[in-house]
Amino acid sequence: MQRLQFLLVFLVFFIPGRVLPQISDPDIALTDTASIAEPIFFTPASASDYLHGLIDLDKLWRSDNDTLKRSLARLLQHYGEPFDSVRKRLLHFPFDSIPLKPGMIIQSDTLPLRWLDRNVFIVDTIALKQSPVYSHKTIIVRKPEIDSINFIFSDSIPDVKIMLDSILRVMVETKDTIIETRIDYSYLETKKVQVYRIEDGAILPSLLPRGSGKSVRFLADSTGIVVSYYSQAIMAGNESPFYILPGKKTPDSLRLAVETLLEYTYLRDSVLLHLHDIQGKKTLFWLSTGKPDMYRYWVKNTNQDSITIWIGNPAKNQLSLLLEEDVSVERLEPVHADDIPITVAQPLRVLAPLRPLKEIPVLWNYSLTSSFSLNQNYLSNWARGGQSSLSGMVDIRSEAKYTNNESKVTWTNTGRLRYGSIRTKEQGYRTSTDIFELGSQYNKRINKSLDFSAVFYGMTQVARGFKYPNDSVVVSKFLNPGTFTIGAGLEYKPFKETLINFSVLSYKNTFVLDTARIDQTVHGILAGKRARQEMGGQLVIRNKTAIMDGLNVTNSIRLFSNYIEKPQNVDVDWEMNIEKQINWLFTIRLNVHLIYDDDIRFPVLDKEGNPVLLPDGTAKRVAKPQFNQFFGLSLSFRI
Repeated sequence: MQRLQFLLVFLVFFIPGRVLPQISDPDIALTDTASIAEPIFFTPASASDYLHGLIDLDKLWRSDNDTLKRSLARLLQHYGEPFDSVRKRLLHFPFDSIPLKPGMIIQSDTLPLRWLDRNVFIVDTIALKQSPVYSHKTIIVRKPEIDSINFIFSDSIPDVKIMLDSILRVMVETKDTIIETRIDYSYLETKKVQVYRIEDGAILPSLLPRGSGKSVRFLADSTGIVVSYYSQAIMAGNESPFYILPGKKTPDSLRLAVETLLEYTYLRDSVLLHLHDIQGKKTLFWLSTGKPDMYRYWVKNTNQDSITIWIGNPAKNQLSLLLEEDVSVERLEPVHADDIPITVAQPLRVLAPLRPLKEIPVLWNYSLTSSFSLNQNYLSNWARGGQSSLSGMVDIRSEAKYTNNESKVTWTNTGRLRYGSIRTKEQGYRTSTDIFELGSQYNKRINKSLDFSAVFYGMTQVARGFKYPNDSVVVSKFLNPGTFTIGAGLEYKPFKETLINFSVLSYKNTFVLDTARIDQTVHGILAGKRARQEMGGQLVIRNKTAIMDGLNVTNSIRLFSNYIEKPQNVDVDWEMNIEKQINWLFTIRLNVHLIYDDDIRFPVLDKEGNPVLLPDGTAKRVAKPQFNQFFGLSLSFRI
């Protein structure tokens, strides 16, 4: 096999006129070629025939898709006809003048039949394990009337009477056999085989659906049925190489496909040139469809004088040569010392102008901050009471900010996940805080401290929430409730770390998707509704202050007023973080979160803990502040 592969590779790079070992039969290639002494001379035609024989030899190739086999076939195609001839013939083919005419195609399909009775049959296309037709045989015996005989011999001897009775029965008794052919319809129904019958020259039920445009007829021997149907077709003229076309646009599509591939092949095709100098050094140059760039080469003569020429490739099979400008060749000549001119030149000393480097803008800035807090308390035989607990909270913040100073545009996208839980031996795991926020803000600078802004803010949670101690009824979960606010207005930056954003026109939507499991009235949505929509104004104030070295206070206040309903009742969402940096990893954090929403109301309880009822018998509900506080040691990472 190694000798064979060497032989085939050698033939691929064959140059006409080279003498090769004599191989007249492809089978001989599998033998030892050292024993063949007579050489042959390959012409292009004989080499083509030889390669065709090797390609058609199935036992030679392990696979029909072998790379060498396909390469040899491609070489033979190129030998048979150059690509330029194929290209010229395809480009001059009259695709636009192909005559088209409508035609009719008749297609028939013969289905085998199996007759179960004279007028009952099935289409025999499903293999049945048993015959659906079976015979039922019934034998009817007719006995003779022998009462008269019994009367005659009634007084005779009993044995004689019995003997005569048996003889007469055999002689007079007759039998009839009835054979019935029955069809096992239940078996055919289990195999989902439809049974057809012929009544008044019609097939019931019909073999073809209504409006199908098909027709049926039985074969002459009734062993099959022929289904015929007609379809419209587009046919080409006899002078065209086509017969039936898929559509009217086939010639145009074919022409466009051919032009596309020819253009692609023309652009991709290239020829490698080797430029030699007088010393035999080779320089490679690819000759392709066209390159706008010029390449620089040094040309030397026998005296090692060199000049620069530029070589370009403006079009396929074309070269352009350009001599370097201001080229002068001077040779040194020996002269007497007395004739050497001495020239004193004063150098020109001028400072070159400097241009400041243009700053490359960084349009996108990304940041990720995560902190993890863990608190643990263990009690054992503690006389003053209490219980062991383990609590933790993770707070992940991310930001992607786009800044373009030339267009005065800033686009800030933020995301935050804050989740905390507490575990006790008696009550197990319980969620202490769960907030998931997404924000996007687009700013267009008006002046140094004032921007036009468009704001989107959304908030929900990720886990299910319960109103403890009752942990069997879900009161909230992901997107239940969910809140998003869209607003447009102005943003004012009076100080470096202070931002005031006032969205004069804002739309706020609070929704609960799963009202079947979650009571939407707990979240300020009316009974029978899934969403509460409000139109108003939103004011957001953010501030960051460093009280002392390593102690930072961050405040974020979000105020919303409904213009249409009770504008004086302002919704408040205030969060404050106080952090003290201990070292590079650990910080002490105090987080305070206060929410007041006039639409979210809580029941009023008396001293005994029972709900206070109104005169109409319903529970009294009022709006109350919602407060969440966390204090602990946090492990922080910043990217």
